[in-house]
Amino acid sequence: MTFRVEEDRWTLQGRNLLSPERMSAVRECLERSPIIVEHWYYRAGRSPSRLIFDDFEEFDHYLSQEARPGDAFHLWEFSTLCRDDNTLVHGKFPDGDGSVPENGAY
Repeated sequence: MTFRVEEDRWTLQGRNLLSPERMSAVRECLERSPIIVEHWYYRAGRSPSRLIFDDFEEFDHYLSQEARPGDAFHLWEFSTLCRDDNTLVHGKFPDGDGSVPENGAY
């Protein structure tokens, strides 16, 4: 059963996340980079969820289990946004006395 508020103007011509074109774009992106997903809940009065996926089947499974009619999704390509030249901060987690390694295999 779908909960609809008619003044939201439900339509068959809207931006359907599951359209072949959109899902194909997601699949193609995931072949080169993880995706960042922002899941907004339709009229649920709660903050959006933010997730990262690097596998199409995991993303598809998330949609089948967590998405409800009317939910909105914004997706971004991780590698175009998250680069070494635009980090907010960069650091290493310290040990008990506050020391961090200058080098390391990352």
